Amino acid sequence: MKKIIVIPVIIVVLIGLIIFYYSQQTGYIKIEATGFETDLNLIGRWGSKAISVSASEPVGIRTGTYKPERIVVRLTKTSDQWWSILCRREPWGKLATINVAKGNTTTLKLGPPLEIRTDVQRRNRTVSIGLALVGQACEHYSPEVLTHNGPLPAPAFTIVDKSGQKLAVGKFEYG
Repeated sequence: MKKIIVIPVIIVVLIGLIIFYYSQQTGYIKIEATGFETDLNLIGRWGSKAISVSASEPVGIRTGTYKPERIVVRLTKTSDQWWSILCRREPWGKLATINVAKGNTTTLKLGPPLEIRTDVQRRNRTVSIGLALVGQACEHYSPEVLTHNGPLPAPAFTIVDKSGQKLAVGKFEYG
């Protein structure tokens, strides 16, 4: 009777030790965004993990595969002068799958320099022109830039023809 009870207990303990061993394995993530502070929230198999990195020192994290949930990039000149941009939806570009291996450092290059792209959509006679801020890893940031004084005003634009004649003047709207 004791043998029947002991064998399942040993099996359960071994399974528990294996799960504990694999859950304790760590790797590292290093974020390269020279001159900027970054906050990176990741989603993995075991839930979310927030990583705040101001310097370029690697941060320990459980091994596994992650994807971003949110990225904030900040530039702070003084305690009362800063600006930030937010990335919280796809496309994540090269950050769509982040693999962290035991004892290894995964380096992520994200944020500035940013490429500003236009997103043009046509519906019948209406043309909608939007802005996309794209980071080093092809991640897309919200075009709304926040500063210590609140959001920056929406940018203005002028549409001209080949000869330079103004066809339309306007201002982008957030939202």
